[in-house]
Amino acid sequence: MTLASNLYVAVGRVFLVLITLIAIRMFSYWYSFIFHWKRYRRLDPVTTSELHALGVPYVKVQITTKGSPGSTEVILRGIHNIESLVLEDPQFYNRFLSVEVVTESADQSAYLEHVLAGSPARVDTLAVPVLYETPNGTKLKARGLHYAVEYRRTGWNRAPGKTFIVHYDEESVFTPAELRKLIKVLASTTCSVLEGPIYYPLEYSQASVLCRTMEANRPAGCFECRHVMESGVPLHLHGSNLVVDEHFENTLGWDIGCLDGQPFISEDYVFGMKAYLAGGTSVFGWHGCVMLEQPPFSVRSAFRQRYRWIFGVLQGITMARRTAAFKALPLRQRLKLTVGTAYRIATFALGSIVGTLSFAYLPVLVVRSINAVSGRHTFYLPPALTLWLAIVGFLWVGSVFIGAWYNTTDAGLTPAQRCSQVAVAVVLVPVAGVLEGSAGLWAVTEWLRGKRKVVWLPTPKTKAADTAVGRGATAA
Repeated sequence: MTLASNLYVAVGRVFLVLITLIAIRMFSYWYSFIFHWKRYRRLDPVTTSELHALGVPYVKVQITTKGSPGSTEVILRGIHNIESLVLEDPQFYNRFLSVEVVTESADQSAYLEHVLAGSPARVDTLAVPVLYETPNGTKLKARGLHYAVEYRRTGWNRAPGKTFIVHYDEESVFTPAELRKLIKVLASTTCSVLEGPIYYPLEYSQASVLCRTMEANRPAGCFECRHVMESGVPLHLHGSNLVVDEHFENTLGWDIGCLDGQPFISEDYVFGMKAYLAGGTSVFGWHGCVMLEQPPFSVRSAFRQRYRWIFGVLQGITMARRTAAFKALPLRQRLKLTVGTAYRIATFALGSIVGTLSFAYLPVLVVRSINAVSGRHTFYLPPALTLWLAIVGFLWVGSVFIGAWYNTTDAGLTPAQRCSQVAVAVVLVPVAGVLEGSAGLWAVTEWLRGKRKVVWLPTPKTKAADTAVGRGATAA
């Protein structure tokens, strides 16, 4: 064989191994989707009159924000949806439902208090003092989360019965219909930490087409989130659409400290690990109510977001390994947590390598196939290998199709526009996969190189804010 042929075979084998590693995880998505789709999302509508007949708990929606430019208007969007629900029966909902905005901006706190003074819903704001420090020196978003915990411990907004904290990101939205479903779930659950799926239709047309394609992976990823939450092994935890029993959260707190002098960038994952070590598998659950959010507006912002996810999980698992509670776990549980998390990170990061190899390998495969058909060379892939690649390709493209379909459900598109957007996502998935995986690969590379300095730069929440950040980065 020639050198080129040997290289072709070697690259093909590497490509096949990497694709198989990713495919195993893809199968877990589809297994969850096919066999447990009824538990993924709650479809049966819930009315206000139904809630009247239940012993509903107290529900506090907490929006935690740095107060960055553009955040105020998206925070108000989420609150207005809660107001719409309250207006269905103000006397009933105001008995148990409230909103708390925890912000690092005193100006934002004062502004929200002013514009929401006449709100039909109860809304309170809490400004985190500039000089506030937690006992363990926690920084970034967890610092604000723990400030709220400390305030609650002193009796702030204390309710006389069972109470849940529904955590929002700045741009998060629960429609009235989904919020009613959530309240019904919370009326009967015995779990202390619950999550549900997130779709990304908000400001959909304003986002880059590649960002929309990247977000199409995320609803499918929630197929796995459901399994993780129901099995009670926190390989993943997202900070929005996270519902925590108030007593449990007040006991655990968000004072997660730092790792080797650097703040944690994924406080949600660290909190999940703390919850597991404190309460075991039984505290976790899946509520199945859909939260709406928005894609990043630019590839730059999406890349940074994915980088933070992977880097933050690497921090979290490193922290967990050092704790006495983790070391006391049986070996099987420790391996399940560490190996499972490492596998998730690896498959995410390897996506960039697989995508790059596919761009380089596929043209050669096509040319050789054409030559074989024309009789110039005898070349074919074994039928079993051909079938395997076809199955993996179907699972990959199919998951993007499903995710894009979910994301466009509430995006305000016509049926024709929706079909067009889904088709574009399917076509661009190889490019988006390389970009997304590259962010994860870069995070792993930086971690292994010992470059572990972190900065809290929230993803811009408006197109104007994203553009301003881009100009600032260019100027820098």
